Amino acid sequence: MKMKFCIEKTVAAGGRLGIISQAGLQGNVNLETPLCTLFTKGGSAPHLSIDMLRRVAGVPDIAVMNIGSLADHHESISDFGKGLAEFTAMKKHLIFSTLQDASAAVFPGKNDKSGVAVWGKGGKIKLDTTLYMKIQESFVPDWFQALSDGDTDKECGPKRLTKSVDRTLDFLDEVLEKKEKSEVLKNSSLIGVIEGGYKEWHRKRSATETASRPVDGFLIEGFEKGNSQKDLFSDPDFTKILLFTMQHLPIDKPRIMETVWSPLQVIKAFKCGVDIFSSAYPYTLAEKGFALVCDYNLPPRSQPARLELQNASPKKDESRELYIDLNSPRYFEDFSPLMNGCQCYTCSNFTCSYIHHLLNTKELLAYVLLMMHNFHQYFDFFQHLRQAIKEDKLDELHDSLSLQITPLDR
Repeated sequence: MKMKFCIEKTVAAGGRLGIISQAGLQGNVNLETPLCTLFTKGGSAPHLSIDMLRRVAGVPDIAVMNIGSLADHHESISDFGKGLAEFTAMKKHLIFSTLQDASAAVFPGKNDKSGVAVWGKGGKIKLDTTLYMKIQESFVPDWFQALSDGDTDKECGPKRLTKSVDRTLDFLDEVLEKKEKSEVLKNSSLIGVIEGGYKEWHRKRSATETASRPVDGFLIEGFEKGNSQKDLFSDPDFTKILLFTMQHLPIDKPRIMETVWSPLQVIKAFKCGVDIFSSAYPYTLAEKGFALVCDYNLPPRSQPARLELQNASPKKDESRELYIDLNSPRYFEDFSPLMNGCQCYTCSNFTCSYIHHLLNTKELLAYVLLMMHNFHQYFDFFQHLRQAIKEDKLDELHDSLSLQITPLDR
């Protein structure tokens, strides 16, 4: 059953409020966009057991699982015989199988016309289309991306970009041919991949050629080599080339980016036409001992956020963000929750001081509690984002978040 994307409302230059229907293999799942997926590592939410994940509100219906962390186990998954969703105890979620870990940088120069390199615990794994599709057949995903050569960034020249686009299109044709012959994958949705770096000609060629194939959606990559930890929107050329790329994609299929983005960056990307986002951002914060602290209500309900709106103007300082650093000594005797008013499990049961202590003593529980809080905050943001779009308050939400930005040493 083929998934369908219905646009309910358009915003700004290209933002779309919509619904993806018949999204799963069983065809009985509807997804509202914009949305984020559930980020996983090794088949589970980072630091969280399935029981702890169930304590997080608003967990997305679709879980992203990258091949790098699971390719070593594909034979065991195949022998298991029930697919990746059952194998990972994620049977209540749709499974979106991707190539690379959204939170990690990519080792450059490892791809060629014969295949693409991914990295598991045992080191490099070289994937040609035959092995790639064998792994996908063991996974039985609801969605899976085509094999792609996304090892490019702004520094890459025309020769490298030509190879990237050519290889990705060749891989796509081989994947489509093998999918057509596969009884296991015939009902899975295939996501085509758009490459081309920062060059318009290459982006246009990649977009138009991929859109001419029978794919069900688009994954846009090739702007950075994995997670570069850079703000892509700080470069005006990025917004320009992203909007240009969107102009050459059909409007009736969802567009995905696996980039690590804060709530403010998500709003910017949504306005450019991105529909589906990764939730790797909460994980990257938790790994550093940071907690996401945003009030998404309009107007904000938390006292600090209200004061910011009353007394401040949007801050431009790049050293500021929407999170707090629990490693800071100032939290040694702070017995308040991570964020007043937050209903997550962590804020309901633990204090800043306790998590500061856990980080100082290198207790793994620190990352469990931070993941639960950061996931809760990030998933809650997407609910408020959709509501703000429906109520024509997207700019108001953006301005509210901009005014809440706090110094890193808060």
